[in-house]
Amino acid sequence: MSSVLDPVLWVIYPYIALTIFIVGLVLRFDRDPYVWTSKSSEILEKRWLGIGSLMFHWGFLFVFIGHIMGLLIPAPFYESIGITFKTYHIISFYGGAIAGLIATAGVVILLLRRILIKKVRATSDAGDFFTLTLLLVIFVSGLANTIGYDVVVGPYDYRKTIGVWVRGLILFHPQYQVMATVPITFQIHVLLGLLFFAALPFTRLVHIFSLPIPYLWRRYIVYRTIGEQEVIES
Repeated sequence: MSSVLDPVLWVIYPYIALTIFIVGLVLRFDRDPYVWTSKSSEILEKRWLGIGSLMFHWGFLFVFIGHIMGLLIPAPFYESIGITFKTYHIISFYGGAIAGLIATAGVVILLLRRILIKKVRATSDAGDFFTLTLLLVIFVSGLANTIGYDVVVGPYDYRKTIGVWVRGLILFHPQYQVMATVPITFQIHVLLGLLFFAALPFTRLVHIFSLPIPYLWRRYIVYRTIGEQEVIES
């Protein structure tokens, strides 16, 4: 059922969050590029970090890809290439559940690491705990939709509601009315996701945009030893 809050929740709030996201990234890079980092604490503890970081990064990557495929690619496209809703649902259910569980486990490990290991806790700030806690809540709410809602209520084709709304936002023609029909658990997940985007420029997660992409095509650096002198060729 539509309400007077719908334009606020599904038009004003999303654009505010995305504006903060874009402007925040630009200002942070322009004013203080030397803090554009993940603030690695590997020197303080490696074992928990190695396990948790690996699970989080791989899980998050596949969760992100799943969201792109579900929200930005219209359902008619899948149908045109022979992928029915049943087939898509099986792939998204098992793929999303596995990726979500791996990412959630990774975040839990990283959060416990910051709480339980004294040296890591001493070098952590409120932003670190906020980031991990927010990610944990987002992942849990996503799993509640992927697994919980599906098992209790049944399959929900979010591509024809949330996907339509997302693409409308990108094209500056938001169809906020469709979000009024979306189950409350999915709405909460979306709102938390927008909060994540708004907060990202001010957290350590900003390093997502620091991938060394030029490494893919730069020339190899060759090390040669001449006698006792080491020469670097590029």
